[in-house]
Amino acid sequence: MTTEAGPDDAVGALPPELLHDRGLVVYAPHGAINTGTLHGGQRYATADSPADVVPLVRQGPVRAKDLQAARRCFARSPVHTAGLDALGSSGVLFVLGAPGTGRQTLALNLLAGSRAEPVLVQVDGTVDLAHWRPRPRGVHGYLMMNLADPLALRPWDVSRLEAEMEKAGARLVVVLRETPDLARALEDRLDVRVLRHRSPDPAEVFSRHFARLCPDAQERSRRRRRVGQEALAALLPPGLPPGRAVRVAEALAGPGPDRRPSATELTAGLAAAEAARLVVAADDDPTLLAHLFSVCVHQGLDRNTVLGRATELLALVGAGRGPGAEPEPPPYDGDPGRPALALPGPAGARLAGTPAAAEPLAGIGAVCAVRGDRDGRPAVTFLWPSVGGAVWDAVCRERPEWLPLLHVWLGAAGDEEQAERAGSALAALAERTAGRSLGLLADLVRGGPPTAVEVAGRALAASARLDPAAAAAQALLAEWSDSAEAALRATVVVACRPDADGLPAETAMWLLRRVVDVLGAEGDAAATALRVSGTLVLRFSAGTTATRQAVVRELAVWVRTDDLAGLLAALVVPALVAEDRDWFGERMSAGEESADQVVALVGAALDEAPAYPAMRDALLMWCAEAAGAPDRERRLDELFARLVDGRRPGVLRLLLSIDRAARTTPGKALAERSLTRWRAGSGPVAADPADGRP
Repeated sequence: MTTEAGPDDAVGALPPELLHDRGLVVYAPHGAINTGTLHGGQRYATADSPADVVPLVRQGPVRAKDLQAARRCFARSPVHTAGLDALGSSGVLFVLGAPGTGRQTLALNLLAGSRAEPVLVQVDGTVDLAHWRPRPRGVHGYLMMNLADPLALRPWDVSRLEAEMEKAGARLVVVLRETPDLARALEDRLDVRVLRHRSPDPAEVFSRHFARLCPDAQERSRRRRRVGQEALAALLPPGLPPGRAVRVAEALAGPGPDRRPSATELTAGLAAAEAARLVVAADDDPTLLAHLFSVCVHQGLDRNTVLGRATELLALVGAGRGPGAEPEPPPYDGDPGRPALALPGPAGARLAGTPAAAEPLAGIGAVCAVRGDRDGRPAVTFLWPSVGGAVWDAVCRERPEWLPLLHVWLGAAGDEEQAERAGSALAALAERTAGRSLGLLADLVRGGPPTAVEVAGRALAASARLDPAAAAAQALLAEWSDSAEAALRATVVVACRPDADGLPAETAMWLLRRVVDVLGAEGDAAATALRVSGTLVLRFSAGTTATRQAVVRELAVWVRTDDLAGLLAALVVPALVAEDRDWFGERMSAGEESADQVVALVGAALDEAPAYPAMRDALLMWCAEAAGAPDRERRLDELFARLVDGRRPGVLRLLLSIDRAARTTPGKALAERSLTRWRAGSGPVAADPADGRP
C-alpha cells in the first residue's frame, strides 16, 4: 500500500488520535505559530484556500495479483447476490465476517463486478471515514479492511459517503471483523444494510480450483476415485474456510500421475502441514498455544470445557512466583525428570502481560468448528480431526521441551470425562516418544493433584496397547504394582479398570493381586482395598464371558489363601453374584472346574462374617428368581448340594437362618432339603457359627 495525497480536507490527514480532542490541533496552512506562552486575547489567524492542501491518506491500489487471485475460480457465497443489490442501491456496504472465511475475496468481487479491468483502491483501516473522501474520478471501487472504530460513524457521515460515491461513480465496501451484536448496532445507529458474510460451499471452491490445477477431466476422475468420495467429503466439511479447500485441491492435484495420493496420504499430509503451521505460530503466542492444546485434547467436548482448560493452561504457563517461593526447576533437557512448571522458549518469555483469554479461540478459529453435541451444547472440534494427532507428532518431534508442562496440565483434569481425554493424550505422546514420556508420570502422581492418579492410570492402560510404548507401560505397571508408595499402587488399580480399556483381564488380575499382596497396616490400605474391590466388580460387570471367567478363576485362587487377598475376594463375591445370578447358574452346568470355582467363592463368602449378609441376600434373590423355572431350580439345587457336601460353617448358618424364617421366605423348601442332606452326610458336622442367628 502507498501513501497518497487527496484534494480535500487537511484535517482528515491527521492521526485519528488527535481528532478526538480538537483542542490539541492547530490548523494553519502557510502560517507562523507562536510557540511561546500565550496570554488572554492573543491569537494569530491567517486564511488561505484549502484547495492547495494535500492531505496524507494511507491508501493505494489493490495489487493486480491479489485481484486476479480473488476473481479466479471465485465461488459465490450465499450472500453474493444480496451484496450486489445493496451496493448498487447505496454505493456503501458494510460486510461482517470472521477472518479466513473469504470475506475479502467477496468484497473484491463485489467491487469488480463484471468489469474486465476494474480499478480498485484499498484504504487503511485506521483512516477516519468521517473525514475521508474518494477521488473525483478514475476509481471503480474502494475496499477498507477492519475499520478501527465503526461505531464512531454517524448517520450523516454515511450519507456524505453515499453522496460522494455517487458523485465519483464508485463504490465502497467496508469489511469488519464479526463481533457479537455489531451488525445490529450498525443497522440501528447508522440505518445501513449490513451483510453478514458466510463462507461459500467448500466443495464448490475445491472443484473450481481442482479443475484449474488439473485440467484433464479423466485425470481428475482418477485422482478422486483413488481418494474416495467419503474421505474427500471429510476433508471438505461445511464451514471449511475457502483457503483450506484450495489446499485440498492443491494437495490432490500436486503429485505427478505416478504419485496419485491415497486417502490416508492426502489426509495425513494436509493435517501435518496445518499442525506444523499452528505449532510454529504457538511458539510465540501463549494464548494460541493454550487453545491449540486444549482443542487437541478436548475436541468434541463443549466449548466452555475447551476454553476453561485453555485458561488453566495459560495460567499454569504464566504462573508468577512470590518472594518466598521455591526456585523454578530447570528447563526440560530431554530427560524425563520432574516436570518443569515454566514453558521454555519464546512462548514462556511473552507471558508476563498475557491475560487468561476466554474469547475467542485465538488463532485457530479458522480451522475449528463449533457445533451442537448430543445435549445441544456447543462443542468444539477441528474441521480436520486428524490435525489433533498431527499436532502431537510435531510437538514430540520439534518441541519435546513442552512435554513436562503438558503432563502437569493434563494431570489436573477437572472431571471423569476430562480425565479420560487427558489419559488418551498422554498415551498419544507416549506412543510418539516410544514410551520415553512415561518417565514423567511418577513425579506427576507423587506431586500432582488427586486427579493425577486417575489420568496417569488411564494413560498407562492406553499405552499398554500401543506397540511403540507398550513395553515401557507394562514395565512401569509391574514395577508400581508392588511399590511401597501408595500413589503408585493406586495408579495401577486405575489402569486395571475396564473403562481404562487397555489391559487384558488376566494381566489386570495379576497386577491387582500384586497390589493386594503388599498391603499392610498403613493408613491407605483400606482405601486401596476398596479401590481394588470396585475394580473387580467393574471388570466383571462390564466384561465379556471370557473376561468374567478370568475374574472368577483368579478369585477362586485368591479365596483359598488365608491372607488379605482371600478376604477381599470373599467380600467381592456377593456383588458379583448379585450382578448376574443367571451367569453363575450357567457356570454350575459348564463343567466340573467351573462349578468348583462357583462353589468355592460362595462358600468362602458365607464363611466371612463381613461378607455373609450380602451373600445371604444374593442367594435369597436367586432363589426368588428361580421359583417356577426348572432350569434355574436345578442349578440352584446343584449349588446347594455341593455347598452342603463342603460342610462349611457359613453354609450351615445360611440353611438354619432360612429354615427358621417365615414360610414365605424364598428357598424355604430348598433349605429344608439341604439340611436333611447335611444331617445325613458323612464327616464332622460343623457347629452353627452364628449360634442359629440369621
